[in-house]
Amino acid sequence: MSAINPKRQVISCSAQEWIREYIRTERRAEVIYRHPSGQMMIVHEVLHDILSRAGHDFLVLGTGKVLGVERVLMIDGRELTKQ
Repeated sequence: MSAINPKRQVISCSAQEWIREYIRTERRAEVIYRHPSGQMMIVHEVLHDILSRAGHDFLVLGTGKVLGVERVLMIDGRELTKQ
């Protein structure tokens, strides 16, 4: 699929573990993701939750913004999913 409409993905168990640690401790993280327009975005936010719906995982940021994990490239320099 194109960069604008990437294939849906799920977070690996190991990545879920370290993300849940961020959520539990309310630690701020640098999140690099691709906006639907194709632009790279960098935000510094607290991670609030991980949601799973119909085989698709989402990352909820502290501001309430919900990102499909296929759009998230890195969290604090760590790859969330393998492309």
